[in-house]
Amino acid sequence: MKKYLFAVLAITFIYGCNSADERKNEHEGHAHHESDGPVSDETKKMLAIHDSIMPHMDKLMDYKKQIRLELEKTDSLIAIKSSEVLRARKEEAEKLHTELDRADKAMMDWMHEFKFDTLKSLDKSETEAYVADQKSKIENVKVLMNKSLLDASQFIGKIKK
Repeated sequence: MKKYLFAVLAITFIYGCNSADERKNEHEGHAHHESDGPVSDETKKMLAIHDSIMPHMDKLMDYKKQIRLELEKTDSLIAIKSSEVLRARKEEAEKLHTELDRADKAMMDWMHEFKFDTLKSLDKSETEAYVADQKSKIENVKVLMNKSLLDASQFIGKIKK
C-alpha cells in the first residue's frame, strides 16, 4: 500500500512541477515570444504597453466584485425603502461596473486579436502598419483601463466612508 501511495505522490509532484512551468511560460506571453528575426522598437513599445497594464487586471476584477456586491446591497436597501440617494448610487455603480466590463473585454479582445505569428507573414510595410494599428488599439485599452480603475477606486473609497 505504501508503494502505491509513494507512486501517486511522485506522479502528482512531477505533474505539479510541469504545470508550474507551463503556467510560467503562458504568463510570459507576447513579450518573450520566440521570433525568427529581431523585434522592432515599435513592436517592443506596443508589447511594453500591454505588459504595463496586464498586472492591473487583478485589481480590475477585484473592483468589479466589490461593485457587484455594492449593487446587491443597494438593491436590498432599495427594496426596503427606496430613496433618490440609493437610486443614484445604484446608477453610478451600474455605470462603473459596465465601464470595468468594457475595459476587461477590450483587453481580452486585444490579446486574442494580436498574433505574433502574423508579423512573420507580412512584408516590412505591412508589418509596420499592423504594429501601428495594434499599438493604437492597446493604447486605447490602456486609457480605458486607467479611467475605469480610477473611477471605480474613487467610488469604492466614497462608499466605504
